[in-house]
Amino acid sequence: MAEPREAFLARRDGELQTRLRAVHDTLTDLQDAHNATPYKCHRHGACCNVGLQLHYMECEYIAQNLKAAYKDDKRMQAAVVSRLEHAFDDEAWTWGSSVGDHLCAFFEDGCTIYPFRPSVCRMYGVTLEVDEWCPRKRMETTNEPYVFAQKETDRLSAEFYRTLDNYGRLHPERDYTVYMPRGVLEFLVTPARLAKLKARTAPKFWKRQKGYRTQYDASYTKKPSARTNVKFPFPIPVK
Repeated sequence: MAEPREAFLARRDGELQTRLRAVHDTLTDLQDAHNATPYKCHRHGACCNVGLQLHYMECEYIAQNLKAAYKDDKRMQAAVVSRLEHAFDDEAWTWGSSVGDHLCAFFEDGCTIYPFRPSVCRMYGVTLEVDEWCPRKRMETTNEPYVFAQKETDRLSAEFYRTLDNYGRLHPERDYTVYMPRGVLEFLVTPARLAKLKARTAPKFWKRQKGYRTQYDASYTKKPSARTNVKFPFPIPVK
């Protein structure tokens, strides 16, 4: 007997969410290893002055975790929705730069979704090169950021993209990169409330792009000097 479609979708969604969590766990291990070096994150917070664009899968993942975290707290649920809607008032934000006048909708004296933050936030400075304003120490020989660029990180990135691709094939109507507040809200509020928000806000927030693009290019794909695989004094954890 064929598996009912609803049951298939629920099972497959669960499998893909498990794969995404496994990628997140490995990236967290890599962050921990990176923070044990002189090139660690200083928790400067400037990288949170961004309006991320994420694939719908990660938006759904964030929304699911928010629902679970605040299932018994209607006040906090309303506060989260309010902060996400406020992100649409950022007149300076552009799709191209991802930067505006607002901090990330989930930043408030630190990351409020840290346990289930997006992959790009875990990758930044670890497998993805930081921007010039990041205060992390640079390598003395090249003055470039110290990022993990071994084959293991290539495989990890490939697993991440495969997971998003499989989600997109399962839900082709969601195989898009969108403004993160928009994507998360779609799983938190009614279509009617979302329509009212769209009617009063700028079209730039409602743009979408097929598939997914990272916020930053991996340095080892564009700089030959970064492809030499720096020898670290510790193993790179790969699950």
